[in-house]
Amino acid sequence: MAWIKRGLITLVVLFVLFAGVIAWFLSGLDANQYKPKIVQLAADQGIALTLDGDIGWQLWPNIALKLEGVKVAPLALPSESLLEADRVAVGVALMPLLDKRIEAKEIALIGPQVELTVDKNGKGNWELITDAMEAKAKLDAQQKKEQPPKLDVPEEESSAASGLEIALEQLRLEDGVLRYRDMQAGSEYAITKLRIAADNLVPGGKPGDVQLSAELAGSDFPDPVNLDIHSTLAIDEGLNGLRVQPANIKLTGAKGSEAEVTLRGNVRRVEADAPWQIQLNLNAKAEPLTGWLAAVGSEYKAQSTSALKKFSIESDISGTDKQLNLEPLQLKLDDHAFNGSASYQAGDIPSVALTLTGGDLNVDDYLPPPVATPEEDALAADVAAAQPVPLPLEAMRGFNARLNLTLEKLHALDFVIDKPQLAVNVNNGLYQLNQLAAGLYGGQLNSTGVFNARGASARGELSGGLTGVEISKVQEALFASDEPEAANQKKVTLSGKTDLTWVGQTNGADTLALQKNLRAAVQLNAAELALAPFNLEKGMCQLVSYAEKTAMPEREWPAQTRLQDLRASVNLNGDVAKVEGINAGIENIALSGDGTVNLEQQDFDFALGLALVGEKTSGNGCSVQNSRWRNRPLPLRCKAAFNEAGASTCKPDSRRIDDLIRDELKYKAEKEYGDKAREKTEELKDKLKDKFKGLFNRGD
Repeated sequence: MAWIKRGLITLVVLFVLFAGVIAWFLSGLDANQYKPKIVQLAADQGIALTLDGDIGWQLWPNIALKLEGVKVAPLALPSESLLEADRVAVGVALMPLLDKRIEAKEIALIGPQVELTVDKNGKGNWELITDAMEAKAKLDAQQKKEQPPKLDVPEEESSAASGLEIALEQLRLEDGVLRYRDMQAGSEYAITKLRIAADNLVPGGKPGDVQLSAELAGSDFPDPVNLDIHSTLAIDEGLNGLRVQPANIKLTGAKGSEAEVTLRGNVRRVEADAPWQIQLNLNAKAEPLTGWLAAVGSEYKAQSTSALKKFSIESDISGTDKQLNLEPLQLKLDDHAFNGSASYQAGDIPSVALTLTGGDLNVDDYLPPPVATPEEDALAADVAAAQPVPLPLEAMRGFNARLNLTLEKLHALDFVIDKPQLAVNVNNGLYQLNQLAAGLYGGQLNSTGVFNARGASARGELSGGLTGVEISKVQEALFASDEPEAANQKKVTLSGKTDLTWVGQTNGADTLALQKNLRAAVQLNAAELALAPFNLEKGMCQLVSYAEKTAMPEREWPAQTRLQDLRASVNLNGDVAKVEGINAGIENIALSGDGTVNLEQQDFDFALGLALVGEKTSGNGCSVQNSRWRNRPLPLRCKAAFNEAGASTCKPDSRRIDDLIRDELKYKAEKEYGDKAREKTEELKDKLKDKFKGLFNRGD
């Protein structure tokens, strides 16, 4: 055992002697000789580098250069530091030191703090450095272009021996802090507890391990978010490539929310001035999304408790640093899957494109829960007090985009839409709706349009059609009510299929102007349309039976009116819709008229006329003996507020019924009394006027 003891003692002595030799050698190698050169090199690039302490040597655990009190600032503002570090240690290789060369093998930064700020004019403090570096590069290029070529003479061996080389094998960063403050936007963010450990960063070497952890906080984050990155990286020779094998990124937020991103692939370029070629596989997922919404300060909650639980994306990314393609692209939101592709192209006007195809999507699940509906008076007051919202015209310009979306079925606002298709192109503020198509309640929707946001105000145009749509389903979806219906009250309903075509345009710089300047023309056509609960044929028969002193037909009168070949034109002018040229058939009765709908006041007013075109109103209706009642319109007026419309909305029009009475009495008076007609007209008018007015209020 004695030989072991002697051997250990010998090793310790040799180690001490070896350390002493290195200490003696380093004492003769003054690292401060590089200090002026380093400071000047930084100044040449527009950087004010301050080294408060001397550059010294560290012997344990590795041989390293020590720099203390390091500060980096723009050369124009040396007192405003962008980077400060308590201590910087640069590990060096031992053998190059014997040749008086410093070869950096490891860099350690202790307590670095980075301060990035944007002033009220939108200028970043780091731009002072980048602008200076760009100016220096342009000046060097200009001087090189103007100076004659020089004969390259190899430097002496002794000159090269005193250089500073970097062959970085390890990078360590402890307790780092990065702060970002935007005084223009009023936002502030911070990365604290930053720790980085990277091994084998030598270009052309073996893959190295990189680990990063930090805590993210900011004005938009009620609670901090933890970041962890673990990756295996390999750097190509000449710094012309990076292989990710793979990179795993994990984010952990409040309330158990987690997100993971995995990248695998490479980024390469053929030479220094060639574009970067990118080939990566992306796989990311986040759950629950409600937790991440809360993590960024959003109070948004979906209507369905099963919504916003998880999200994932998977894609192959290829292209260059100027143009990227994501294909195939697979997105999953909860149980909804979408497949397609995406692309991005940089330039003066960046361009993005997205094409997605999906199955059945219920948008209602992702909308916020319904709120209690205010009283009508309060609602009207709120609408009247609503202020116009300016259009974000600047934000709508400056980029190009293309969107193509196709689904099997879409549930939105209680509408069920089959096979919706949407195709939109954006060209620097010009939005073109190339296709909006869908199956809607038994019908087919097709529409195109354009919205121009390039000027001081926007201008929009829209045209299209809706064919074969079932009106009752639309009415049920739009005007569904949870209130129970009174036993003695029947709801006004429409049923049947109809065709609609429209063309419209508007302009303005805010939402109110777009509404007020809206001009549209709508054409409505329906072969069969039923209107309930009133029966207009019964009303006509009541008028005829009273006028001709005949009995009402004894039959069952259905509580509806069937309108045949209905045609109408609607002209929308701001908040007022004028309905003109209403024409329809009700058995042997012709319906005509016009009216207005005031969207701002929430009411309507229609003047209609019913005219008999045969001897009987229908096959089993009432007969008309007096030919003077044929082809003679019965004046009706339908007027009410939207929330007050009902079975008694349409009544004889008192404005026009006087003319009808006067004409009929004049005819009878002339026929019966001859020259004394004028005297009898007023007498008969007073007797019959009240009877005509109460005609539609009679029972069966």
